[in-house]
Amino acid sequence: MMSEVFVDDARNLKKRIKKQSIDVTITSPPYYDMKDYGHEGQIGFGQSYDIYLKDLKNIFKDVFHATKETGSLWVVIDSFKRDGAVVTLPFDFAREISSVGWKLQDVIIWKKDKTVPWSKKGTTRKIFEYVLFFSKGNDFKYYSERAREIRDLKEWWVRYPERYSPHGKSLEEIWEFSIPTQGSWGEGYIKHFCPLPEDLVKRILTLTTDEGDLVFDPFAGSGTVPAQAAFMARNFYGFELNEQYVQMFKNYLNSNIEKRLATHTSSNPPIDAEKFRTTILDLRILKYARVLFKKLKSDGVDIQKIWVEPSNEALDGKYTIAAARYLLLVAPGMNEQIQASLVKITQSPPLSKFGIMANITSIDDAKKFSDYLPSNRIFSYTQNNTHQHRSTAAAANSTDGVILSSIEMDINEEIYRNAR
Repeated sequence: MMSEVFVDDARNLKKRIKKQSIDVTITSPPYYDMKDYGHEGQIGFGQSYDIYLKDLKNIFKDVFHATKETGSLWVVIDSFKRDGAVVTLPFDFAREISSVGWKLQDVIIWKKDKTVPWSKKGTTRKIFEYVLFFSKGNDFKYYSERAREIRDLKEWWVRYPERYSPHGKSLEEIWEFSIPTQGSWGEGYIKHFCPLPEDLVKRILTLTTDEGDLVFDPFAGSGTVPAQAAFMARNFYGFELNEQYVQMFKNYLNSNIEKRLATHTSSNPPIDAEKFRTTILDLRILKYARVLFKKLKSDGVDIQKIWVEPSNEALDGKYTIAAARYLLLVAPGMNEQIQASLVKITQSPPLSKFGIMANITSIDDAKKFSDYLPSNRIFSYTQNNTHQHRSTAAAANSTDGVILSSIEMDINEEIYRNAR
């Protein structure tokens, strides 16, 4: 599929782009009557507000028809003041394009940390813009697991791993990205009025596209959207009236595409993300044993120790995320009583919410229990802490803990608490 930024008006979209070919559109429309882009008949500058909205409505009607049924639209847009009152452009815009078929799915706040340090009478300092997320239909692409946050977590994830996805924290409605430094694409790169942050575009592409998809920007400006699409192995189309912008974009893309494609890892999660996923699963498996121990004790079962190890068994059930084996050492004569307790405890919250496929067996012979364990690297945990082992136990008769496992976990939660 061809990729190109056309030196053309977005109102000519139907002449350039086929119906139902676009996977996602990411754009920021021209500001209303605030910036003269130097082109006759331009959208925004010199127009009445009604005509401005009408032009945008017609453009995004054409975008709608050019978008696949699984496609979406992301628009960065802001309110402004006119004649001493706020004009709610984002909501007027959303109403207009919703009338041609777009479905508003979410309103996100883009928090910018590089803004002017002053404000006017009756207003606070402007530090954000709106990002409006629309879909064409109900079956739109949206891969939330790809964009979860594994940094800046509260320290609670250490003690409550069952509350956190192994993929990290879900995206929130406030996204913080710095405004790109003017000229940040290299010395001499043209200064665009308001370039979009590359990481913001990258997040949207990660959420709503796959490699090979077609990405579109009807107001391409300095080319952040098509460039990021190319760097992530997506195809792109764009429209831009300023020929100098387009040439600068092409020069930049040609100089960087080989290096950026080589480092593209959209299909392979970063090492730290994989480490986080493994850590959360191990914490859940260990805590499952700790909760199980306490619940059985409360139910009158004389349980002495639990051996825990991860399992490679095929997972069953939609919400099962890990498998583990648990060998319980109980007092002589408790094997029959424990079975009824296990059914009741494991099929009820909180254990039923852990997402662990648990293979649980019990034994009332301490020697057989000990013989089952490996000869080394047995980590010992207490009834109250399965995120920091007490010792490396050599045998089942260790007195340091009641949870024994092949999983080594040594997390100092104070580190996460102090880092906030």
